[in-house]
Amino acid sequence: MRSRLLTALFVCAFAATAAGAAASSPPPERPRAAPAAGLAPVAFHTSDRPPGPVSRTATSDPAFAAQPRPQTVQDGGSVTFSADFPGAKLYTWYRTDAKGSVPIAGSNTADYTFTANYADSGATYSVNVFDAGFAQHRSDEALLTVTPVAAAVAEPPHDTSVQAYQSARFTVTASGTAPITYQWQRQAPDSTAWSDVAGATGPDYAFKAVPGDDGAHVRVRLDNGHGPATASAPARLTVISGGGTLAPVADASLEWGVNNIYQGGNPANSGCNFFSAGTQQAFAAEQGDVRIVHRAADGSAQSVSDATKCIPASGSELNQRVLFTHGTGQANSTTGEATVHWTGAFTANAYSGLVTWYLKDPTLTIATDGTGTLTATSGGVGSSRDDPGQSQDVPPRSVTVATFSQVRLDTTAGPGGGAQISPEFAGVDYFPLTDGVRSATSAIPDPVKAAEPGWGSWPQSFVDFQYETGLSSYWHTSGLSADPDKPPLDLSVRFDSAPDVRNLPVILSNPSTTAEAPYVEGGDLTVTADIDGDADLRWERSGSPNGPWTAIDGATSETLTIPAVEPSWNNTYVRIVAENSDGQAVSTALRLTTAPYAEPRFSTPPGDVLAIQGTRVVVPFKVTGNPAIDPDRVTLERSDDGGAHWAPWTGAVYSQPVVGGDQQFVIPAMPLDANGASVRIVAANVEGTASTSAPVQVSVFRATGKPQLVAVPGGPVDPDTATRLTVLGAGFDVPDWESATLTYSLDVGLFDAGVWQPGRTGNRDWIATSPDSSSGQLYYDSMQRSGGAFSIPLTVPAGKLSAGHSYGIGAFLRRTDTATWQDTFDNRSLDAWQPLTVASPPTPSSDEQTVTVTVPEQVGGFTWTIDADSHAVTLSDAVDKGAYLESTGDLKPVTVTDTRTGGPTWSLSGQTGDFTAGLSGRYLGWTPSVTTPGAGATPGTAVTPGDGAGLTASATLGSAPAGHPKGTGSLGATLDLHLPATTSPGTYTTTLTLTALT
Repeated sequence: MRSRLLTALFVCAFAATAAGAAASSPPPERPRAAPAAGLAPVAFHTSDRPPGPVSRTATSDPAFAAQPRPQTVQDGGSVTFSADFPGAKLYTWYRTDAKGSVPIAGSNTADYTFTANYADSGATYSVNVFDAGFAQHRSDEALLTVTPVAAAVAEPPHDTSVQAYQSARFTVTASGTAPITYQWQRQAPDSTAWSDVAGATGPDYAFKAVPGDDGAHVRVRLDNGHGPATASAPARLTVISGGGTLAPVADASLEWGVNNIYQGGNPANSGCNFFSAGTQQAFAAEQGDVRIVHRAADGSAQSVSDATKCIPASGSELNQRVLFTHGTGQANSTTGEATVHWTGAFTANAYSGLVTWYLKDPTLTIATDGTGTLTATSGGVGSSRDDPGQSQDVPPRSVTVATFSQVRLDTTAGPGGGAQISPEFAGVDYFPLTDGVRSATSAIPDPVKAAEPGWGSWPQSFVDFQYETGLSSYWHTSGLSADPDKPPLDLSVRFDSAPDVRNLPVILSNPSTTAEAPYVEGGDLTVTADIDGDADLRWERSGSPNGPWTAIDGATSETLTIPAVEPSWNNTYVRIVAENSDGQAVSTALRLTTAPYAEPRFSTPPGDVLAIQGTRVVVPFKVTGNPAIDPDRVTLERSDDGGAHWAPWTGAVYSQPVVGGDQQFVIPAMPLDANGASVRIVAANVEGTASTSAPVQVSVFRATGKPQLVAVPGGPVDPDTATRLTVLGAGFDVPDWESATLTYSLDVGLFDAGVWQPGRTGNRDWIATSPDSSSGQLYYDSMQRSGGAFSIPLTVPAGKLSAGHSYGIGAFLRRTDTATWQDTFDNRSLDAWQPLTVASPPTPSSDEQTVTVTVPEQVGGFTWTIDADSHAVTLSDAVDKGAYLESTGDLKPVTVTDTRTGGPTWSLSGQTGDFTAGLSGRYLGWTPSVTTPGAGATPGTAVTPGDGAGLTASATLGSAPAGHPKGTGSLGATLDLHLPATTSPGTYTTTLTLTALT
């Protein structure tokens, strides 16, 4: 078989759009406006002040009839600077201090009035004037002197009466020159002495009042250094203890969002930490007295469904809340004492439900001193200690979910009553349990406490529980990135009422389609959704999942039909909006991808099948097309008579382990009678159009019933050439783990027979190993899954073997202690060896003869030429097709002449590299044709641009079967280039290489 290369050069170019060309050109010069009659042009500058002196001048401008005069004013007083300039057209006042001179905004009259403060003292003020000829004049600088004012009490604190254990607040309003210092003082009941209150150094003083504070007085001392300090008049505190009675609570509500760990949304309605009513993992919007709601951007509570549970209510946040209703108990509206109990549960599903925990039957307890707790029964699912990969139930137990230090309860019904309760977190420490014993070491390291002033923890019993679920440090500060989201959110409690919930339409299922992407352009596409209840529906379309969205004309039912899909639908999104009187519910966005029709094609055909009798065999391949390949129409066929008859291989199982990846057939146990058979794969798309792969051969090696190795091909290995082998193994039942840390694996490699042979201690002194192993190691898990068999590639490196020396593929057990990562190779139970023969050049001896044969040149010949003086092909300028840019052209004609006797087969193929500037060559395709019949020429298969590798993979331009008549023919091809719409303007070049095989 002969091949010859001839290179053809072709170029594509496209220009920028009109808009782009305009944007890149320099803007036309704007005409200058002529100055008004009698006025000279004015020059403007970008300095901090107009041209002219920036300091006081000794000589006044005589054009001013009156200059600004120095002023003295008290701090906070009003001051006016004035100037008189006859015929002035424009005034601008300037303030000058040590930092420089700056114009004063809005100061465009002859007078400038403002309120002076002490910081203005020492500044000078001047005015810049434009006269009738637009010449500039600067006034004298006028000095401002501001005298300070001593601190004084403008509004003193007032007497206050509060219920015991509630917050008492005193406020003072001060006057005088800033800054003013504050120091609150306290006089105990029945005392005449005043004492400073530590830390009370602001205009407000608040604290938790206790019964012993009744009759105390407070005052505040003020000072600013510009006069004697002054003290306010005392204010009396009255603390009311007791009073009121415990009254029944019949219909209280509790609303809570846990923390911000559980507030991250996902527009695709997946991958979020969602709430569910009840203790089950599956989502439920409502169960008994428990309901899941989302808080919208306007603050309203909205219903939620399984199809919308992860869709953000506002921005990227879920704003999800659990709402308990119909709480019962007792509350004292005077003292704030209360006990309220709710029935029902909610489940928090972390990691989309991989880790779940619930709170059941919560109880809120508030004491008269304002302290309180929220307790509940908690349970869930966590990881097994013995096997972290397995889940197990976490036993239910009573936990304290939140603690409070100061709660003011208002039993008034409606949104104005109740309480907004902030659970404690900052400064709360946590000491974990270790085998049931409380550790003396904090779970929050000291460096983290020093770095995060707001460090803290949820209550101890609740964190103990979460350590069993596996969520552990999500409930206390750890120094990791999630720390800001760990503190608890406020609880909202209302009495004899519950928040109104807007009952939006329920989306039962989000938009979906039975078709597989990419959807075939030119065909119809149907998208459906399921909406419960009466609602006005509309479908919307956008180029981004985040909008903006545009309504699709006429699409107002649960079904969206797109007739004759156009390329403009590619990479767009659709969603459905359902609206009723309470508001609108919005579905997730479904992404639409489209592509032209493409018949099924084997981009990776199956290779020859090699196996040891009885082993599991995988036959990988890849077939693509649009519409999608129908998995129920992919068949592995077998022929035992050289291809005369074909039948499905009984028991072969088809799968595609990775979406978009290679497909495969698995033969569970290869029979010995399949040796010598042929196999092929037939694949059809969902419309029934089928493609068949080329047949390949099956080789089955008889099983020995013990550990065995087979190397294919089995002939001598050329030591001067790298040789790729396929190594098969069977009968390697790797032992189970001896203990929690002792495990076995299998080593396979190419060895010098003097380095290792069966019966010797294993070692790592191999010559080569398989890239499908870990430096020769095949792990226990993979060997168990395969039933003790394997098929791996191994390349014999060039220059590493010597003729006349013994080599082979060896296999033996490795024992690893995972506690120390020490390996031993003492177990000989799975030793195996497959010798390799090294080829050596023949050396004739006295009893040998050399046989030589000469094959003469065939009568006739095969030639081909490109029929053009220039081999450059220039494609048309690219045309915008919406989803892509298209450029076309024609390959220069290629003439083929074949005068060989018998008409042997020939083929002519082409392959291109990438275009210049890194533009992929996969966007280039062609449609071959026979322009002049002769020499048995038949056109090759069309290559669709952008489909797979395009012309970067070798493709047939034309060929002839065996037995064709002699003669001359011509081949051509239409070139088609589909570039991404975002390709930058420019000229791009690539090289197409034509190769003849005869």
